Amino acid sequence: MRRARLTLGYDGADFVGSQIQGSGRTVQRELELAIQRLAPGSGRTSFAGRTDRGVHAVGQVVSLNVSWSDSAERLRDALNVVLPPDMSVGAVEWTSPTFHARYDATWREYRYRIWVAPTPPPLGRRYVWWRRSELDGAVASDACSTLLGRHAFGTFAGSGRSRSHDAAALTRTVRTCEWRVQTSGAVVRHELRIEADGFLPQMVRTIVATIVLVAQGKRDVQWFREALRANDRSVPGEPAPPEGLFLWCVRYDDERDDSGDGFRSDWEYGIER
Repeated sequence: MRRARLTLGYDGADFVGSQIQGSGRTVQRELELAIQRLAPGSGRTSFAGRTDRGVHAVGQVVSLNVSWSDSAERLRDALNVVLPPDMSVGAVEWTSPTFHARYDATWREYRYRIWVAPTPPPLGRRYVWWRRSELDGAVASDACSTLLGRHAFGTFAGSGRSRSHDAAALTRTVRTCEWRVQTSGAVVRHELRIEADGFLPQMVRTIVATIVLVAQGKRDVQWFREALRANDRSVPGEPAPPEGLFLWCVRYDDERDDSGDGFRSDWEYGIER
């Protein structure tokens, strides 16, 4: 039995979430079925981050004990033969027997993409939030800067957490929060890039929806700052839809920012087309 670290990508549109649950198709279930088919007797999988229904990943990290005597590259290739077409393993590495994808992670990065245009993207509708109304990228960037540092994020947490958890349980450190804009003819692509030591349920999607209110001019940046300080989920509205959200990568200790890239650059090219 060997300890393996997998870099996993998936199109979340047809999954009810990443983790095995009572019913519905999940990423974990499909992955474990594929592993047992190739390496019977292997252990259960642990994911670095949980993704909800419809949320994608290009750099999810999975750890497990696997009954496999061949190379890591052969395991990667074999998995990509038997996995369904909306999942792909970018890399397999042998690692420390104590490595845990979730508990050893130091930083996680998410990205959220918005397509602003008169018409939806013909091929990428499953991977963006399509909107017709214009957004002010400079104002959105200003709002993003508010989130840098260590804060209680109860305002942006789902599942009633701002009421059922104290501030310490809702506190996270954000070290990167950027709003990027790319214009191509009538299409304006907006992307939030956010990296933190952890995320609360629906946190990124609620942040996006709240920044959009500010970028539309319906609220101002000062209101956004006050909303963050309020630590009250009743302040913002509903979260942004899941299809624009990607778990982009997971980092461990002092790894370089491009560690475990797998196929991430290829996905980026495909999504931007």
